[in-house]
Amino acid sequence: MTMLIVAVLILLNGLFVAAEFAIVGVSRVEIERGVRSGSSSARLVRWVISDPLRHDRFIATAQLGITAASLGLGMYGEQAFAHSIEAHLGWWQGERWLAAHTLASIVAIGVLTYFHIVIGEMVPKSVALHSPGWFAMLIAPIVRGLQIGVYPLILGLNTVGNALLAFVGVRRSEGGAEHYRTPEELAYIVRESQAGGMLRKESARVVGDLLEFGERTAAEIMVPRVRVAALPLDAHLSELKDLLRTAPHTRYPVYDGTLDHIVGMLHVRDALRSLRSGAGAPEHVRPVPHLPATAHTDQLLAAMRQAGVQMAVIMDEHGGTAGIVTLEDLFEEVVGDITERPSEVPEIVVEAPRRVRVDGAARIDEVGDALGVVLEHEEVDSVSGLVLALLGRRPTVGDRVEFDGVHFEVASLRGNGVGTSVAWLPEPSAATEESDED
Repeated sequence: MTMLIVAVLILLNGLFVAAEFAIVGVSRVEIERGVRSGSSSARLVRWVISDPLRHDRFIATAQLGITAASLGLGMYGEQAFAHSIEAHLGWWQGERWLAAHTLASIVAIGVLTYFHIVIGEMVPKSVALHSPGWFAMLIAPIVRGLQIGVYPLILGLNTVGNALLAFVGVRRSEGGAEHYRTPEELAYIVRESQAGGMLRKESARVVGDLLEFGERTAAEIMVPRVRVAALPLDAHLSELKDLLRTAPHTRYPVYDGTLDHIVGMLHVRDALRSLRSGAGAPEHVRPVPHLPATAHTDQLLAAMRQAGVQMAVIMDEHGGTAGIVTLEDLFEEVVGDITERPSEVPEIVVEAPRRVRVDGAARIDEVGDALGVVLEHEEVDSVSGLVLALLGRRPTVGDRVEFDGVHFEVASLRGNGVGTSVAWLPEPSAATEESDED
């Protein structure tokens, strides 16, 4: 009988330990799935975890059960178990009685502690953490029933506990912010899910880029003014034909006088209608939103959606045109570069493990990624801007500059800026020799 009572106390302890860890680690997604399937236990778990106070009371009930089972095991189990062991040491008489009693107590405490830790703590905790949803739905009705039975005691314990928490500045009743995750935490979860085989590599990359979507600014992703293929508002059909032939795109900005006064955009479909009908392009011009270069990508997307167009004009600090951003540019921030034509040359071409050929409009942070280093500048974003900033003059073919250990050589020009450049990292041995000579 003694062994049965001890076993029941250890199992009860394990039950409440599992309940505590399961309700803390349960996945809301799994519980919602159970609710949709009609599980009453899932509805109970959702009811508990949806409110911090109910959540705390559930945990307090589990902790009360753990405490009661542990005290019962210590008070009854140790004494009864020690008495049984002492009975087998009855041949120790007289002065040896004290030694027999002490030995029986030590053995009883050791054996009970071992089973209490292994069966009453470690095993249920591990099982609950492995399958928290299943365990929470299994145990929640039991703990909830106990909570109703001892509600006044739980309420008193919780009140005192919350008062102590409020004293140190923690207010559990103000919401369950611990259930929400920052973008950095979500990105970590995505990386761990991909490492664990739950997400494909490409899917994990897209989700990670999506979490960082709103961090980039228009200045970082825009097509700069010098590369904008635009159409004058009073353009003739011959100019429209030339533009479609030399710069085939789906949308063109339309300006009045100069590029600093872009009045809208022309879709290639409307341009073709103009060619067929002989009408001018202006009647098909659609207004586009204008945003500052500091606007973030999510603001650009919202502005395009509100205007019902797929292009936005980016303004510089003086109100002039700094460049344009299309929906494709925003899309590429999530899924990667998409070229409209097979012949289009990528902005970054890896020529060797430590050497790349880059377009002048390529972002320097992406060049750093291609070379395996961190490359950032406080004032400029593109390779052309970096070379101009370091040279302090108009570049010429063959000019070389160095920034944060990366060397750049101008290979071609585009207007007054860099068309293409070669970027490379010196070999470690060469870098060491240079430092030794210095």
